[in-house]
Amino acid sequence: MNTIIMILSLPIGIFLLLREKKAMRDYEAIFSDFYEKVRSDPELPDAEKLELLEEMLYRNRYKITFKDAHTVRGEKKIFSIGWMFIGIGTLYIGLILYILWYLYFQKPHVVEFTI
Repeated sequence: MNTIIMILSLPIGIFLLLREKKAMRDYEAIFSDFYEKVRSDPELPDAEKLELLEEMLYRNRYKITFKDAHTVRGEKKIFSIGWMFIGIGTLYIGLILYILWYLYFQKPHVVEFTI
């Protein structure tokens, strides 16, 4: 049973990894569209624009790491299910290595908005 799980995990992981890459592009497009919409609104003062952008980061579970009068930056580590399945498909050693890499070496995804 364990061998069957490992054999199926590798192609499933590759499929999920490709889907995650596409989803990440869509995810970044949502942030870009929201940023352009807020930035181009002439009725909002800069303080309210930054507050809206900070709220967008907060709702998407980003940790606010920098904020000043013109810039807000959020960071978040994103766990990859695709890499997890690929790790399971490589005799579970890859899973352990991926989890250690995620916890200690992976750099967080950074989103920065400047008004």
